[in-house]
Amino acid sequence: MKKIVKKFANHHLFRFDVKYFLHFFVVFTIIFVALSAIILQTLTSGIYNSTDETIERLAKNPLMLTNLALHGTNKATVFSDGPDHNPNNETNSVSGTQISVFSPNQTVILYDKKGQILNADTNLETSTVAEDLKFDESNVGKISTVTIKTALGESLLYRTKTFKVTFDKNITTNIAYIQIFVNVDQLSDSLSRSQFIILTTMVSFWLISLVASIYLSRWSQKPVLAAYEKEKNFVENASHELRTPLAILQNRLELLFQKPTATIIDQSENISQSLAEVRNMRMLTSNLLNLAKRDGGLKVELTTVDQTYFENIFENYKLLAENSERTFTSSVHFKDHVKLDESLIKQVLTILFDNAIKYTDVGSQIEIKVEKNGQNLVITTSDTGYGISNEDKKRIFDRFYRVDKARTRQKGGFGLGLSLAKQIIDACGGRIDVQDNQPQGTKFIIKLRV
Repeated sequence: MKKIVKKFANHHLFRFDVKYFLHFFVVFTIIFVALSAIILQTLTSGIYNSTDETIERLAKNPLMLTNLALHGTNKATVFSDGPDHNPNNETNSVSGTQISVFSPNQTVILYDKKGQILNADTNLETSTVAEDLKFDESNVGKISTVTIKTALGESLLYRTKTFKVTFDKNITTNIAYIQIFVNVDQLSDSLSRSQFIILTTMVSFWLISLVASIYLSRWSQKPVLAAYEKEKNFVENASHELRTPLAILQNRLELLFQKPTATIIDQSENISQSLAEVRNMRMLTSNLLNLAKRDGGLKVELTTVDQTYFENIFENYKLLAENSERTFTSSVHFKDHVKLDESLIKQVLTILFDNAIKYTDVGSQIEIKVEKNGQNLVITTSDTGYGISNEDKKRIFDRFYRVDKARTRQKGGFGLGLSLAKQIIDACGGRIDVQDNQPQGTKFIIKLRV
């Protein structure tokens, strides 16, 4: 962690790293907290479902519950006069039939209209009911959880429900309310263990998310830092390229002031050199503006072209090559039509041809071949020039990168052409690669899906 902080501490983007880390960490925290709350709520509400269903089922037979409370047995004898008093159609359709529906963890308390306990001798696990329970009419009809202390000081947990009862006229009793208790200590212990496991798991993953947040913040920083480094290098290189012609212009103009009486013919060399530097600066600024436009996103407009499109371009290249004392040959091998952006592809071809002129000597050969291979249009530009080393091939498409700076400056290059060409080909969904041309020179291969 210290190494990471130290790495970014001296960088002006460090604050963004902390910002991204906090962003990821807060998102992970919210996810785990919400997930934990949902799981715990679902678990808590679901663990007592079967117990609550049992209470509701028992509450439907008040006669059976009364008999249980009065006789104190798990096998309750219903003191009814016939089947009409059995709402659940249990096996107690005949008076005196025994029903085994209770377990030792179930208890029934009877109350009169004033809320006094009628079966006061009934205990909940040796805990006197009269001392621990108080009738609350507001809880009638509701299922709740209560804790009762035993005589030994042990706390027992129960699910309970109090409901109002009404008996037939032929049954004389002062029972007005019945309260059912079901012990849920085992369920509560199981719930506690489950909650502990869930919380421990969530906390563990939350801690893992801390590490994940650091990793993701660093990962998300990579393109930002890469873009920053490119921008930094771009500005530095552009400044360097502008500084040289400006210095030359300044020196030439100062020489003109040193000889104010000289004629234009006398200072023709200084004026010519100044104009050459102005042209270089104009070309450089034009290329920089083109790159800035391309960075904003290229809009590719496809049109249908045939062989004539390439042949017309190559006719002009042939004249330029003859003027530069180079030999230019071209071939176009596809009969049908293809779809491409005419202006962008022409700009790429011009960049590659111009590079071939600059990096070849007088008498060298330049060749451009266009052929269709399946769904791809393959454009190969080759020359017999100086060639490019394997190390230079890795950076040949970087902005302002030049293989031979001295020769490139002499030829008037700025190292922007190939970078622009790659941007165009990428925008067109193609690929451009550089290879050695046997036995000598360089070969650029463009593949466009047309």
